[in-house]
Amino acid sequence: MKGSEGRKEGKMSNRKPTIGIIMGDPAGIGPEITIKSILAPEIYSLCHPVVIGDARIVRAALAAERKDLPIHVLKGMTRTQKDSASLQVLDTKNVEPGKVVIGQASAIGGKAVFEDLQLAIRLAQRKEIDGVVAGPHNKYSVNQAGISFAGYPPLIAQLTQSAHAFNMLVAGSFRIVGVTLHLPLKEVSGMITFDLVLATIEAVQAALGRLRIPKPRIAVTGLNPHCGEEELFGTEEESVLRPAISAARGRGMDVSGPFPADSLFAGIAEKQDYDAYVAMYHDQSHIAIKTVAFERIVGLIIGTPLVVATVGHGTAFEIAGKGIANPGPMTEAIKLVAQSSSL
Repeated sequence: MKGSEGRKEGKMSNRKPTIGIIMGDPAGIGPEITIKSILAPEIYSLCHPVVIGDARIVRAALAAERKDLPIHVLKGMTRTQKDSASLQVLDTKNVEPGKVVIGQASAIGGKAVFEDLQLAIRLAQRKEIDGVVAGPHNKYSVNQAGISFAGYPPLIAQLTQSAHAFNMLVAGSFRIVGVTLHLPLKEVSGMITFDLVLATIEAVQAALGRLRIPKPRIAVTGLNPHCGEEELFGTEEESVLRPAISAARGRGMDVSGPFPADSLFAGIAEKQDYDAYVAMYHDQSHIAIKTVAFERIVGLIIGTPLVVATVGHGTAFEIAGKGIANPGPMTEAIKLVAQSSSL
């Protein structure tokens, strides 16, 4: 089977997309990695970045990086502010910097994350921006603000009135998505249904199309050890997974599986035989990609009409404010959204 590493992806449009970037929790590393990423030389060659958040937090992050780049505060989104001589900010005025303790969860930070993302999604729905990049959040902070919050995918699904939103982890040519995400393991089997597995495969197919991958190939893992081994260790492979894969093939998708998850990813660091992988639950997908690419993972939220990505890590409160956070995943998230938005 030939690897997909050398397969050519389509070229991006000449029109640079406008990408809205929310910083995430202001007490974490989000503001730092946002500023570091936007200052990367390659970003302005790919897109027009606009920070959606409190301008005071942006100024503090710039000062911490000892950068004197002027801030251009936007009163609304227009497509005329397209230069790199200033940092463009759509000021949400929702964080009082003096009330934020760096490195600590708080209702103030959680509320800002929720409000900034809501605004970014509305702007994307109105096509005032072409895509959204979301900085790291802290679920406890958002819930402290009295907001029921289980992460970006379910919130984005709710805001876009989508049936599902899935988190595709991306590191270069390695792409993997879980059918389920933040669930206790004892509940996973009950959630693995024909409709949900097929919906996941269809979302992956659509996302690979946005990434201009011609004739994408998708692999699906099993749920049980050895794919159930003739139903000795479980029946989901025969009752759910094979029918869903067959249905996807019937709709013209190149889908293979189910494969035993303990052997499917052998040698994955050297090559990928598929353009994307569908796993059944959180650790099955996250362990595979984090083992080989922990420092550069991006989460692409798929299954909705919008292009949204986030970093594959948390707020890292323990290093917030120290100036040592790695902006790599944030930079890659911006690049990925720019690529997916440039139609």
